[in-house]
Amino acid sequence: MAKYRVAIIGTGRMGGLIEDELTTNQFSSPYGHYPAYQAIAGTEVVAVANRGPQRLTRFSERFGCRNTYLDYREMIEKEKPDIVSVTTPSLARAEPIIFAAEHGVKGIYSEKGLCASLAEADAITAACKANGVAFNWGAMRRHHDGFKKLRAALADGAIGQLHYAQMYSYTDIIKHHPHTLDLVAMLLGDPAPQWVEGRLVQPGDLLAANAAQRPRAYPSYDADQHAFVPPPGEEIADPMVDFFRVGYEGGAEGHFLPVSGLFDIEVYGSEGRAFAWDNGETIRIRRNNRPEGTIDEKNIRPQGESPTVCTIRDIIRQIETGEQTAGNIDITMQSVEVQFGLAHSHLQGGARVELPVVDRSLYIPGG
Repeated sequence: MAKYRVAIIGTGRMGGLIEDELTTNQFSSPYGHYPAYQAIAGTEVVAVANRGPQRLTRFSERFGCRNTYLDYREMIEKEKPDIVSVTTPSLARAEPIIFAAEHGVKGIYSEKGLCASLAEADAITAACKANGVAFNWGAMRRHHDGFKKLRAALADGAIGQLHYAQMYSYTDIIKHHPHTLDLVAMLLGDPAPQWVEGRLVQPGDLLAANAAQRPRAYPSYDADQHAFVPPPGEEIADPMVDFFRVGYEGGAEGHFLPVSGLFDIEVYGSEGRAFAWDNGETIRIRRNNRPEGTIDEKNIRPQGESPTVCTIRDIIRQIETGEQTAGNIDITMQSVEVQFGLAHSHLQGGARVELPVVDRSLYIPGG
């Protein structure tokens, strides 16, 4: 009998079906939640839920999980899982997270983005803290062995005092920018974000060349609803992001450049720089030696299990020891504040917005 009973809410790509899109390698696979639980001795997925029966059937046939539900509430009440994964779109994520936290679940693995407003994020935070729930979200590079080694080296002064990180990636604000925001914060040592300034991409901008093909990524803002609204026939409105900056406690900054096709990061310090290119395939530290004028270079090679598996193990560790997860709800909230602060900055013409954001009601129904 498995030590931990697991239930999954949402049977789409990150629930497990993304596995069929990937080339298997040591560090990316298993990537989806269901196969990651299968890789961990002591966890068993006992049930899955999805609001759409067709996707539920496809998932069941793909992974052989026959215990399925259309109502996640019924599933949680009947199956009494220890751990719940929530892989729904972010616009439909807050309610199941809160319900799970309030109905005896010990650990929650939420995909990102967390939810559709800061008000929802506050409610999620309150529910998880009130019920002592171990929490991680899907910014799994925090659990990638190579990035963890890089963070440790930077914390030990490998390039001196950290000044800023420069991130190269072009993506949407809610669903995918948590990867960039969390990684930058992690490598800088998780200082609290103090302010954000920048703008979102609009139809007609040079960066919006594919706006006609992906209209939900270039949504309009409705002032009466105080919300970004999807185009007709869509439920998702997840704006693409232009250049933005984040200022952190202690003076370090994060600079986010919208470069399509990349996931690269460079960290600059008083004594050198570090970089991770090609989504962590190449990780290198270069330290400048003064006054000799020489450079010490060190390569970092990741080892071990996939980041998704490590994310789950981190949840189990908190359940068993009480030690907070690396991506706990407070760490998660720092990135969520930046996401919505950036949207507020855009609505104010790119003006600097102090964090935490005062207005908690802006609604962005992301993917």
